Amino acid sequence: MKFLKLPISLLGFSLVPIMLLVAPSMSQEVLKPLSPRFTPDPQVYSGKAGGDMPLQSIATSSANGQCQGLAEQTPNHSLTIQKNFGFLSLKVSGDRNLSLLVKGPDGIYCRNGKNAELSGAWVSGKYDIWIGTANGDPSTYQLSISETSQ
Repeated sequence: MKFLKLPISLLGFSLVPIMLLVAPSMSQEVLKPLSPRFTPDPQVYSGKAGGDMPLQSIATSSANGQCQGLAEQTPNHSLTIQKNFGFLSLKVSGDRNLSLLVKGPDGIYCRNGKNAELSGAWVSGKYDIWIGTANGDPSTYQLSISETSQ
């Protein structure tokens, strides 16, 4: 029995760094899938923006809009649009300027500001959403999703 305690405890300690590496990727929140005429409208979510990954490197050069700031490597949110929307608005707000980056089936879009917003027609599919701050420092935010202009 004494011989088993050492290998088991070493195994436990060796898993700690692996769990610490995996933990940041678990922070992504999967949002409620949406179809036209969803309720309640707006859907409101909150989270923490910031990180150490430049949004420009996530967006690449094909983004519509300037991607400024820093965010986590993994998206803050994942959203599935089940049916096309003629109009949908995603708006992020907080106590400072924030960056909103959305990667979806129809492209990559970026907006920056105190109330950064992406609105218009949205096609069905999966969208990854990053929320960043100018210097990467953590900041709380609210993300609202609506079928009406807010």
